[in-house]
Order: sequence, then structure tokens, then C-alpha cells
Amino acid sequence: MKMNLLYNLFFVLIISVTYAQQNQVTNNHRTCGTKDHHQFLLETRPGYQKDFEKYNARMSDFLSNTSALKMSLSNSTITIPVVFHVVYNTPAENITDSQVISQLNVLNADFQKLNADTALIPTLFRPVAGGVPISFCLAQRNPEGNPTNGIVHKSTTITSFTTDDKVKKTVLGGDDAWDVSRYMNIWICDLGNSLLGYGEFPTASYSNTYGLVINYTCTGTFGTAQSPYDLGRTGTHEFGHCFNLEHIWGDDFGSCFGSDQCNDTPNQKGENYGIPTFPQGTGAAGGCCNASDTSSMFMNYMDYTDDAGMYMFTNDQCVRMFAVVSTAPYNSLQTSDGCLPVVLMSDDAASPFVLQPIGNTCDSVITPVVVIKNWGVNPLSSVIINYQIDNQPVMTNLFTGNLPSLMSTAVTIMPSITVAPGSHTFTCYTTLPNGLTDQNTINDTSYSAFNIIASGNTLPFFEGFESSTFVPAGWTLYNPDGADTWTRTTAAAKSGVASVRIDNYNNDFTGEYDELITPALNLSSVSSPVLTFDLAYKLYTNPAANPNYSDTLEVLISTDCGVTWNSVYKKFGTQLTTTTPTYQNLAFTPSSAQWRFETISLSSFASAQRALIKFRNISQYENFLYLDNINISEFTGVDELSQNDGFTILPNPSKDVFFISQKNLTEELISVSVSNVLGECVYAGSINKNDSNAAVDLTGLPDGIYIIHLHSKSMIFSQKIILSN
Repeated sequence: MKMNLLYNLFFVLIISVTYAQQNQVTNNHRTCGTKDHHQFLLETRPGYQKDFEKYNARMSDFLSNTSALKMSLSNSTITIPVVFHVVYNTPAENITDSQVISQLNVLNADFQKLNADTALIPTLFRPVAGGVPISFCLAQRNPEGNPTNGIVHKSTTITSFTTDDKVKKTVLGGDDAWDVSRYMNIWICDLGNSLLGYGEFPTASYSNTYGLVINYTCTGTFGTAQSPYDLGRTGTHEFGHCFNLEHIWGDDFGSCFGSDQCNDTPNQKGENYGIPTFPQGTGAAGGCCNASDTSSMFMNYMDYTDDAGMYMFTNDQCVRMFAVVSTAPYNSLQTSDGCLPVVLMSDDAASPFVLQPIGNTCDSVITPVVVIKNWGVNPLSSVIINYQIDNQPVMTNLFTGNLPSLMSTAVTIMPSITVAPGSHTFTCYTTLPNGLTDQNTINDTSYSAFNIIASGNTLPFFEGFESSTFVPAGWTLYNPDGADTWTRTTAAAKSGVASVRIDNYNNDFTGEYDELITPALNLSSVSSPVLTFDLAYKLYTNPAANPNYSDTLEVLISTDCGVTWNSVYKKFGTQLTTTTPTYQNLAFTPSSAQWRFETISLSSFASAQRALIKFRNISQYENFLYLDNINISEFTGVDELSQNDGFTILPNPSKDVFFISQKNLTEELISVSVSNVLGECVYAGSINKNDSNAAVDLTGLPDGIYIIHLHSKSMIFSQKIILSN
């Protein structure tokens, strides 16, 4: 059975109280903080609930596909690299590598059903007892490719951690996870006297906290491991949660309505402590829910018995766990190279990346800075750095020094080079380390793209994304994670047939920046530059329930070709939304009436001749965000309308409705907005070019002076109007 929505809501309401009581229990009773941690993420991580539900729907589809499941189960054993982060405050907490390895050995034996105490499995449950073809190895290489033993020892000033994931973050006194798409991370620390450990449930996307945490007093089989938790089963239990297993009683608080989503585990009332006597029927608190069942399965790793009292998974549990590493995103663990030892050659130099030149620059004189790394066993005393711009002749630079094995250094290449304006490619590669043939040429070469900006485009500048070519000519798209980013769409538009949008609805990577950057612009080509655009956005989460859940739109400007940026606009939450109501639990596609016209003065940057403007989306896994009609032009000021412009605004004053008369237009109008004397937008709408008398209805606004703005592709015309009843 699957845990239903009603149960989820019930769980959210009472879990905090239940686990607060549970965590007061002494170490005579096992305590797992996984559900407490799950609740913490529900309350603090935007999009977590949607991501969690999305993954379980994906898992349900996979488990219902018999052929896919059989194919997965028929695969050979999957080896997953593991890194242990030993975070310690006292010498006792800094457990030995041997103790860590004993924990790894327990995991391998328990998951593959190789543990000696399988002999204790009752005859009743032996037909359903299972193993899963997963093997865990200590990582042999770290994310940078350097050799490692897979165990990190990290000193901290924090005396005790809890389920708030601080142990997983260096800045909070813990240790950052290694790349979660390549390694399973296990943190060992002091969790206090009552909590043995916790795991993080899988979600539709990797999080940088995915993994499990174990108290140092119950890690492995000797050393600091304390009875009755000295057989390493806390690690087995919490790893089960990371692989999508629920507690065997379904966490239903004794109601017998919950489910662990496995058909071959008897329905039981609640958790068991200590080591119950078999058979355990319906009499005990952790006993069977159904009188027809002979006994609860208290010896299951997902119960709360002592280490010596748990020694089996079931076939259905193994299927669920193996399904996790067979479906996205966790199937990437299958192809990780983390278990492959690093083989070092005697003499091997590399050029891993270029520091300069990269990106946009105003300066036509560049001074390259490259990083070289010694991948050889021998110290690197010399290496030739070869470099070139585009297809120009190759130049060389000799590095001399004493670079130890596996160390890197930045090298500034002189003399500087004068490069013509435009887009270029810088190529760098190393040869002759220590004057000898490089024994590994795969890592020798690195590249960088850069653009020298000579001058900006004159204004006005307009982009309505009507062309099918995306990104538009001269624009730059910054998509650091390679996932969802800005795209052209014909699903919605303020005017024309297309707009640009970003998919925060399906983008699981919260906090990711995606930027759309204009070509260089000469703002000094007009006297009063102004940026306008149309925006459409709707929240996914009810802001009354959590006002902090929102994607963010920020607009920034650079006047030094992208070296530094100034924020000129930043909105999120209900300030960003353009609809009423402000949220919906569905993907958002705006109607023509669900857009807002935004105006940003750029007068502070009017002298800039090579300005870049970027639209930055910061995802919080909420909803689609749309932009249209991006216009950088001249603000003509107030009271500058004339009949020569081809339109008039009458009557003025008016008690409610103003009419824009369009005749012999020199500029085709796109939209209209009205602001009060404080500059706040009080009305926004589009203008049909075929409407010779467009109406602007300001009914309901208080009497006073307002400014009406008429927007064309290249200009903004403004005039004072008076509301008077």
C-alpha cells in the first residue's frame, strides 16, 4: 500500500510533538531522527514536498513496470563509492579508520544478506528474506580526482549536532558533502545522548545533503560503539531510509492504517525495542495488527530493536532499494568512478583550467593566467605551457619551480597580448614535464571563451523574442548547472506570438542562478535611458502558509563589461506575482491580462558606453516565470506629447476613463501604464494598434494627478492626467 495524502497531512500535524517526546527516551531505546529530519526539510526547504512527492510518483511508475524491474534485478552487483565524514569535537569522537571500515563491512554483509545472524531468521520469514545486489566501497578518488581512502577527519567547535543538517555544511561547523551524484556520503558525529542517526529520503533531484548521519557511539562494531548498538545496524537502518524504505510499522502512531509500502512485511502496530520473543502476536505494542498474522517482523532492519535483534530485509524492501539506484537521479551512482584507484605516472603535467581570459572584458590587452597541476609521482620542476588565440600561431612559456605531486599552481603568462574586439577562444596545453615525454596526454589541454567589447549598441534596443532563433544574436545565456534555463516559448506572450520563460515548476535545483544577458549597450546614446519589460509570474505555494517560498527575478547592470554588477531590481513572493490569486498548485501559463509592465530607470548609468543588462532567475522550485518586450530606450519625460506624435489623450481631466486617440502614428504603440505621483504603477495594459480610441479605465482610483506612459518599441511617451469626480 502507498501512504495516502490524508495520512501525510496527519503526519505533518503531529510529527513534531511525537518526535520531541521520542527524543527524550534514553539510549535503552533506539531513536531514529529520519522523520524528524523529513519534517525539518518540509518546513525549511522550498520545493521539498513537491520534489519528494514527484520522486515517489516516479518510483511507483517504475515498480509497476515489471519488465524494467526484472531487467534491473538481473544486473550484476552495483558498486557504490562511499565517503565517511568523521566530524569530531573531542578525541573520542575522532574514531579510527578501522572502526569506520567495520561499519562498511556491516553494510555490505547486511545488504547482500551475507550476515552470519541470518541463521536466526524464523522459518516463518525465511521465504521472504532477501538481499540486494549492491556493494559499498570506500572511495579511492575524491571529486578532484586525487587519491583518497574515502575517510575525512574534520575537527569542529560544535559539541553536538542534531537533525538540522548542520553537520553536512562546512560553514556551520560540519563538512560539505562530496558530489552526491558520484558518492554516498555518511557523516559520523556526536548526535547527543538520545539520537542514534538519521537518513535523508530520496527526492526527484539530488540535494547537497543527501546521505545518512550516525552517532559515533553506534558506528561499526568496536571502539566507541556502545552496547546494545555496537553491531553497526544503525548504519544499515538509516541507509534503508536513504534507499526509500519506511519504518516497518508505517509510522502511523499505532493506528494500523499506515504502510511501509512493502507487501511482504506483516502490518504491525508500532515500533519494537530491545529483543522481543518470537512469535510476537497482537498483544505487544509493536505486535501484529491482524490476528491472522503469526508474528510481527521485529527482526527487520527497519524496526527499532537492538542491533542484535535485527538481521533481515525482505524481498520487497530489496526491490525498493534496488529501484532507487536504477532510476534517475540516483542511477548516476552506478557509473561513478569513485571506486577506481588513481594510477599516477612518473611524469605527468596537466592544464586543468584557464583563469584568464574568460567571459566579457573591456580591455583589448589580455594577460593569460592558467592553472597547471602535477599528476606525476615525481616533483614537477619544469613544463612547457603552449597557448594560442583562435587559430593564431602557438606561443610558449616555460614554468620552472618545484611543484609536489598532486599539487596545482596558477601561472601568469607574460608578455600580455593585444587582441582585436570580438569573440575568441584561448587554448592552453602542457608538454615536456621535467623535460620528458608526458606519460598521460588526456589531461593536457584546457580552453576558455572570451569576448572583447569595443563599443555598445546604440539605443533604442528592443527584443520581443519573435524570431525562432534563441538565444537572440548578441545575447548570452548563463546556465551553470546545465539543467532547466531560459527558453523561448509560444505558449504565452504579452504581444506577438512568443516570449521567454524559465521553468521553475520542474526545476528541482533550488537556489540555482540562470541569467539572460543583453548585448553591450551604449546608454550614452540617449539622455535618459530607461528599461521596460513585461512580466508574468504566479507562485505555486500559498504565501499565507509559507511566505518565504518563491522564485526570484533580479535585474543587474554592469558598466565594466561584466567585471562588477549593480542590482537595479529584485522581486520575489507576492511582489513578484502578477495575478490574483497569487498562487496555484499547477503549472502557470498566463493569459494576456496576467502580465505586468515594469519600468526601471537607468539614469544613474547614462554615461556607460558598454553596459550589459542581465535578467537573473533564482529558482526555488515554484512556478514558470515569463518575460516579454524587453526595451531599453529614452524616457521622454512628462508633458512632451504633441499632435505630431500621432495620438492624443482625452478627456483630461476625466472622472474615470481616458481615451487614447491614434492617428497617423509615427510610432506603433505596444502598451500603456499609469503611475501615481510616488512612481507606483496603478494600471498596465496592452494597446491594439487597430483600436483608434483605446480606453484606459481608472475607475476606483482616488482623485489626483497621475502620469500615463505610452510605450512603443523605441520610445516611452508620458503625460500628466488628472482624475477628478
